[in-house]
Amino acid sequence: MTARNFFNIVLKIFGLFFLREIINSVPQLISTLFFLFKPENFAEGLFLFVASCLVLTFYIVLTYQLLFRTNNLVDKLKLDRDFNDIIFEFKLPKTEILTISLIIIGGIILLNEIPNLCKSIFLYIQEKKINRGMTKPDFTYIILSLAKVTIALLLIGERVRIVELFSRKSKTEISED
Repeated sequence: MTARNFFNIVLKIFGLFFLREIINSVPQLISTLFFLFKPENFAEGLFLFVASCLVLTFYIVLTYQLLFRTNNLVDKLKLDRDFNDIIFEFKLPKTEILTISLIIIGGIILLNEIPNLCKSIFLYIQEKKINRGMTKPDFTYIILSLAKVTIALLLIGERVRIVELFSRKSKTEISED
C-alpha cells in the first residue's frame, strides 16, 4: 500500500466519523424548528436554526470532501510528498478497513442512542401515567432516538453497499485524474 492509498483510507475514516456527526446534528436542527413556531422565542429560534444549518452544512461539505474527494485532499495537503517510495504493509484490504470503521461507528451510535431511547420511552410512559389524558405527552424524542437507532442499524447492516459506494466513487475519481 502506497502512502497515497494509506492517506486516502485515513481520510475516509475521518469522513465516516463526520457522517456520524451529521446523524447527530439532524435532530438538533429539527428541534430548533419548534422554536420558530413560538412567537415569544422566534428570534432565538431563528438564530438557533441558522446556526444549526451552518453547522450541518459545514459537516456535509467536509464529509463529502473526506469521503469522495480524498485524492484532491491528498494533493492539496501534500500528504504523500515526503514518502518517496515507502510502502506500507497491511494485511487488510481497503474495503475491510472501511467495513470495520462502519461497524465501529454504527456501534458507537447504538451505544449512545439505546440508553436515550429507553429513557425517552420511560419518561413518556411516566408522563402519560401522571397526566392521565389531561395533556398529550411529547413523543418526538422517542421518534428521534428510533431514527438514530435505525440509521445505526442500517450503517451496520448495509456496510457492504456503503463501502462499494465509496470505492466506486474513488475509482471514478482516480480515472479522472
